[in-house]
Amino acid sequence: MRILFVGATCFELYQFFEHLIEIEGEGKNIFHYKWYDLEIDLLIPGIGMTFTAYHLTRALYTTQYDLVINAGIAGSFRDELSIGTVVNVKSEQICDLGIEESNSIISLFDAGFMETDQFPFKNGKMINPNHFKELELSSVEGVTGNISHGNPDSITKITATFGPDIESMEGAAVFYVCMHEKIPFLEIRAISNYVESRDTAKWDIPLAIENLTDELYRFLRKFAKIKQLS
Repeated sequence: MRILFVGATCFELYQFFEHLIEIEGEGKNIFHYKWYDLEIDLLIPGIGMTFTAYHLTRALYTTQYDLVINAGIAGSFRDELSIGTVVNVKSEQICDLGIEESNSIISLFDAGFMETDQFPFKNGKMINPNHFKELELSSVEGVTGNISHGNPDSITKITATFGPDIESMEGAAVFYVCMHEKIPFLEIRAISNYVESRDTAKWDIPLAIENLTDELYRFLRKFAKIKQLS
């Protein structure tokens, strides 16, 4: 079994990978590890959708993987998703692809440039078709943008248009590539902050990383019991 982890930065996954055995390195973006009988690769493409889409596609054409896991931190739009909560992202939308007007965002679907059910979208969303019963996490809906939003006006437009639970800067790229390449995938995120006027004093990245690390190991310990995707 070979798993590819995709993390925007080493910082988000360092606690997880410091307990694995590195067996070799290859280039500057991908590293190879061993954990019991699992082969685990780490891809660090950089922050944002463009870098993620390119380097992930390249990795999938170089090596055959059984599963891709996009793991990292995220911002929460919902009060009930408190800082430190780890979530399974079941769907993604791209929140900065379209037309911005003074009081709203018009998606490519609403603007008529794309059909809402044009693959890999369904009703304007990319929905992960893989369901791991062993992944005992709350399922959430995400938006991805190339900006970590902190402007109240922008946040209001995004919530009104897309109705998301969380925000990341890479998730939609992983969904898009993996769905096209027909590779099973997951997006697991830990909440580090609320999506609001930027105030890093309210963030708790160390707690998010600690909880994310614990959840990733919990999942891998059960992974051998998963016979197939359902």
